[in-house]
Amino acid sequence: MTTAVGAPAESTEDDYFQACMAARTWMEQRGDDLRVQIEPYLAMVQSTQSAGPATFGAPWSELSAGQQSAVIVAVEAAADRMCG
Repeated sequence: MTTAVGAPAESTEDDYFQACMAARTWMEQRGDDLRVQIEPYLAMVQSTQSAGPATFGAPWSELSAGQQSAVIVAVEAAADRMCG
């Protein structure tokens, strides 16, 4: 599982917000400390070939390094309740 990418984050403001909210919703459904949910959430997003707002409408494997970095930043913001 990837928790950091050596590239600057690249996303639109809207894509970032949607990814952050998708992560926050997923984390809140599981309860507990949201920061504890970062790695399980990233593992889930990275292991599936599904596309949705969490990954800018494309599977993780199709995202550029900058987009992957932006998803990770959005997930960390979600855990800190800082999406909007």
